[in-house]
Amino acid sequence: MPVLKANAYGHGLTDMAAIFRKMKIKYLGVATLGEAILLRKNGDRGRILAWLYDVNSNELSEALKLDIDIAIFDDTMISTILRHIPLGKTAKITAYVDTGINRTGIPYNKAVTSCIELSKYDNVDLVGLMSHLVCSPIPNSPIVKEQLHKFRALRKDLEDINIRPPLVHIANTGACMNYDVSDFTLSRVGSGVYGLSSKPTKSLHIAMTIKSCIVQIKSISKGEGVGYFWTYRAPRYMPICIVPVGYADVLPKNASGRLYVYINGTKRKVLGQISMDQITVEARAGDRLNDDVFIFGNGTNCPQTIYDISKASNYSVSEMLSHIGYRINRIYN
Repeated sequence: MPVLKANAYGHGLTDMAAIFRKMKIKYLGVATLGEAILLRKNGDRGRILAWLYDVNSNELSEALKLDIDIAIFDDTMISTILRHIPLGKTAKITAYVDTGINRTGIPYNKAVTSCIELSKYDNVDLVGLMSHLVCSPIPNSPIVKEQLHKFRALRKDLEDINIRPPLVHIANTGACMNYDVSDFTLSRVGSGVYGLSSKPTKSLHIAMTIKSCIVQIKSISKGEGVGYFWTYRAPRYMPICIVPVGYADVLPKNASGRLYVYINGTKRKVLGQISMDQITVEARAGDRLNDDVFIFGNGTNCPQTIYDISKASNYSVSEMLSHIGYRINRIYN
């Protein structure tokens, strides 16, 4: 199950959904009902699971009318959800169980009784059992091992009373890479689908490249500053170039003073503060208007990757991706 939450980790929700459907992917995952409803309204007719929502919102009724799978993450929600199921429809429900992360999730000691309750109703199809791991990027974590043990024990307890949800899933990208999760029927892979994980790995190939272009070349004199508050002052007469990308698009502002880009194959320092809409970069002889400026690449087309930007900003890769703005034009190859 590719996970498309947070605008498909910045890669574009509806476009990535269409790509995955062309690849014959049957089941997509999102976090919120709003994301799932947006996919439906943009023409997606496949199965979609959403697991985070306000049970008293109008979105719940709309999602059930649109045949969106929903997760129940609290045993107290069941009666409310039953009231929202449209007449003549069957709701596809996944029981989202907390095995230790202590976020949303049915308390583990109430999971069996909740599944028994859900199985009573003719208009409910208990299609799934899911949980989420605390620290799957860490191999051999005792916390993860305990979670996996509890989740398997829950599956067995349900099987013993003849409750067998066909889709049982706990594994995210880290779990797929670091643990044996082959006995489950589904994996919810998020960042890994886009070639990314918590740290660089040769096992994955980065999908995204972000580049801009030079829109102006000029020169400044020794002692002149660049950008807001002149946090950078020129040590000499020097050429600079302006690039129309900023913190409203993808660049973390707190990377100011530590950020580099690549122009014509060479590493260039970003001068001064990163602005909302633009950055100023050191220029060199041979630079021309409209030359490509690589913010980050896939490691082949540009040596700098999103991991380098992450290190410069102290933001995680996922946090950076989820902040990519709508002004970034996405081209899919």
